[in-house]
Amino acid sequence: MLLGLLSDAYTDMPQRELEAVLDIALRDFLHYLAYRFGLYLTPRFREDKARQRLCVRIVEHWDFVRRIAEDWVVMWSAKWRQRVKLVFTDEEFKKATEAGVPSKPNDNLEKFLSEIDHLGLQLFTVSQLIKAGELAGLDQIADYIIREEASAMLDSYGLEGALRRYREGELAKRIMARIQSMRKTSEPFLIIRVDITRVWGY
Repeated sequence: MLLGLLSDAYTDMPQRELEAVLDIALRDFLHYLAYRFGLYLTPRFREDKARQRLCVRIVEHWDFVRRIAEDWVVMWSAKWRQRVKLVFTDEEFKKATEAGVPSKPNDNLEKFLSEIDHLGLQLFTVSQLIKAGELAGLDQIADYIIREEASAMLDSYGLEGALRRYREGELAKRIMARIQSMRKTSEPFLIIRVDITRVWGY
């Protein structure tokens, strides 16, 4: 369904490129559906149960889901063009990223992420992105924001201090502020190096 709708929206995009972005589009759409159905707000959230409930909702409300998909593709396409840049060679990727090389993450970042509810924070961030009207590249942008803000907290407070402030809700507040600031720019947030030969197995 999505491939057909995206093909209509991207009549100028070669089929191979369209196939390459379909996986991201599908993940984004499933996040959007879960958000619309309120599944991320379920008490004692469990990912496996949420996936099961989402599948049931899709089957039970297929006509509704298709109508949502038709509207979503239009909105997603606009955000995709705004927030995502696809490159197809190493040289293109180097040129696209050399102006905005991210700072080195804090050495304790992975340990910090392992000690918090990382999945819950990821879904919270995805939900806030959708709420703010961001629809494209949700997993990737959410992960980037979480890592940048968590690393900044670690730089400022150290591991124990950052964990304490996380429990006090500071990281969530920083994430929300970061998402709000995205409205002030129309620049891409995500640069994707697409390996068409690998996707197609050549």
